Amino acid sequence: MNALSPAPPALRAGGTARRIATASAVVLAAVSALLLTPRPYELSAATSGDAELAALVRQGIDDTTGFHGLSVAVVEPGPEGDLRVRSAGLGEQGDRGETVDGRTPFGSASVAKVLPGMLLADMVDRDEVGLDTTVGELLPDLGFTDPAVAALTVEELATHTSGLSREDTTPPQTLWQFAAKRHPSPPTSVDGFLRTTAEDAVVDPALRGANHYSNTGFSLLGHALAEHLETTYADLVRERILDPLGMADTEVWTRVGGEVPDPRVHDADRGRPIELDRWSAHGPQGGVTTTAHDLGLLLAAMMDGSAPGAWSAEPIAPGDVDRREQGLGWYVETLGGRAITSHGGNATTNGHTAWIGWSGDRGAVVLSNTHRFSEDVGIRLLGVDQPSPDNAAGSGCTRRPRWR
Repeated sequence: MNALSPAPPALRAGGTARRIATASAVVLAAVSALLLTPRPYELSAATSGDAELAALVRQGIDDTTGFHGLSVAVVEPGPEGDLRVRSAGLGEQGDRGETVDGRTPFGSASVAKVLPGMLLADMVDRDEVGLDTTVGELLPDLGFTDPAVAALTVEELATHTSGLSREDTTPPQTLWQFAAKRHPSPPTSVDGFLRTTAEDAVVDPALRGANHYSNTGFSLLGHALAEHLETTYADLVRERILDPLGMADTEVWTRVGGEVPDPRVHDADRGRPIELDRWSAHGPQGGVTTTAHDLGLLLAAMMDGSAPGAWSAEPIAPGDVDRREQGLGWYVETLGGRAITSHGGNATTNGHTAWIGWSGDRGAVVLSNTHRFSEDVGIRLLGVDQPSPDNAAGSGCTRRPRWR
C-alpha cells in the first residue's frame, strides 16, 4: 500500500477484531468444556504383588476404561497339595497415586450376602435354628403389619424366594439414588430398619416361591439371626466366620468406624471419588469392607469344605435364570460348560463392584473401586472364556471387558 492509497474502512477493522474475539471466545469455551467435562477413569500401569497374576489380568482386558483400581486373587493347588492364595493389585487406590495391593480395603458390594447364608448353615449345624424357622420366631417382639412377613422362613430369605421387594426404597427413590449416588432415605440404625420392615414390608404372593432378588430380605435375615442369639450381626460374623478363617482385614459396617479403614470408592463415568454410603443396617446385604487376600482365604475354606456353614453353597432352590441354581446366598451357574459357584455385586450407586467364585480346584476374587463390572475378569481367571450374559446390558458404566 502506497501513501496515496486510502486507509481501510474502520468498519472492516472493527469486523476483523470482532471475528477474532468471537473465535477466541469459542476456543476458550471449548477448552473450558473439555477441562470441565467428566472423563471416565482409565486403569493406570501401576502394579503390585504377584506379577504373573497382574499380567494375566491386564492381558485379558482389552478396554480399561472405567477401571481405576483392581485387587485380585486366585486360589489354586500349591506345591504341597493344599490350596494357596496369590494376590495382586492394579491401578490406584484414590487420586494420590497410591498403588492397589492384595490387602487394600475394598467394598464387598453384594458378595457380602454369602455371609448370612454361611451363618444360617452354621446355625443349623449347631441346632440353633432350622431352615423352616420363621421370621416371627426370630423376632417375636416385632409386630408385623403383613402376617406373611412373619411367616417367612429363613430358607426363603436366604434363597431369594420370599416374595419381598428388591429394595427398601420406592421406585422414585431408587432412580434418585442412581443419579445422586446416595441412599435417599437410609435407615438410621438396625433397630430402625427392623421396625420399618415390620411396618412396611409386604410379601407378594405372585413372587413367593420364585427367585426374586431381595436386598431387604438379606438384611432382614442377617439381623434376625443375630437378634435370635442376642448379639449384633457384625459381632456374630466376626465370631463365627472372620476370626476362624483368619480374615483380619474384613469388617462388617457398624454405626461407628471400626479398626479396618473404609474403602475408597469412585464414579467410573465421571472419573472422580465419591463418598461411601455406609449404613450398618445394610451390613448383611452389602455392607462389608474386605480385601482380595481375605476373600481368597474364605474361598479356599469353602473349596476344601472347612469353612463354617460350607454347605451353604449347595443348590437347594431354583435360580433366577435357567443356567443358575440357588444355595444359601451362593449361586451355582453353568458358563462355558463349567459349573461355577459364585456371588457378585455391583454397587452402582456406591462406587464399587466385587466378585468371588470357584470352579473345580481354582477360585478367583476381583474387587474394583469403581462401578465398572468386574465379574468377567474373575470368570476369565477361572479359565472360562464365556462372559456372563448378566453384564451385557451394563449398569451405569456401559463398557464391559472384552477378552483377547
